[in-house]
Amino acid sequence: MPAYLLVEKKSLTPPLQEGKGIPANTQKIGFLDFLRDLEKDEFPYNENSRLMIVGIEETLLAASPDIHTAAIQIRNLLQKAANRLSNCNCSDIQIVFRGTLQRGDQLVVRHVPQDIPIYLIFGTPIQEEIYGEKVYRPSFNRSSN
Repeated sequence: MPAYLLVEKKSLTPPLQEGKGIPANTQKIGFLDFLRDLEKDEFPYNENSRLMIVGIEETLLAASPDIHTAAIQIRNLLQKAANRLSNCNCSDIQIVFRGTLQRGDQLVVRHVPQDIPIYLIFGTPIQEEIYGEKVYRPSFNRSSN
């Protein structure tokens, strides 16, 4: 099953020193590039892909004032790709946020001038702690693809 891991950049090693924080995945890719790759006929990822996806905040802010519409489109694309990611054994895809993930009634990224409503994409993910760092693990239902 594809496993996305929502994590703040400050929780990764690096920038944290070795032995602290969550080891950063090695294959860094921009969020829009990742979305384009999900739509390709030839799927470029496999069980050895250690993906770190960056730039989701910028992508959503660029869609302003239609952040809600863009977020729903992104969610649908991630949902559609769930089977392909699972079939390729591609797991623990880190989606890295520069801002602070804040969970109240809904999960948002604290950002000036407005909070970014990532719950529209990832729903209400489970909060976990890895190496003392808070992360969120959303899931996408494979059966609806």
